[in-house]
Amino acid sequence: MIILPIISCLILLLLAFIHVYWAFGGTKGIHAVIPQDDHHQRKFTPGKWATLLVALCLFSACLILGIQSSLIPFAGLANLARILCFFCFLVFGLRAIGDFNYVGLFKKRRKTFFFKMDTVAYTPLCLLLSFTFIYVFLTN
Repeated sequence: MIILPIISCLILLLLAFIHVYWAFGGTKGIHAVIPQDDHHQRKFTPGKWATLLVALCLFSACLILGIQSSLIPFAGLANLARILCFFCFLVFGLRAIGDFNYVGLFKKRRKTFFFKMDTVAYTPLCLLLSFTFIYVFLTN
């Protein structure tokens, strides 16, 4: 079942590159990824450095998953990768559960474009990534 970690690594890489694109001024798709209130106002506006930090975290998650699933042979970091793999499982799992207001499975705000995107794409993706990390953690 090596296909699941491969697909997840590719998704994480793609997401990292999209965040780099946004950090350097790209605007395509940006309106769909930031939570909005009931008046369709963004809840926050991330800066360049915060967006680059998210890109770095996504790229790091890709490396962690790659090392833990043996896609990237790097025996020197095996123990650290295992611990970080579990941490990634928690992070993506908590993101999928959400804040009980704007994001995740139990969100209350339902009249925004972000709500629709979160329901059909972001939360299921976080569930998939969380599952992938725990699967790789338990099987390697």
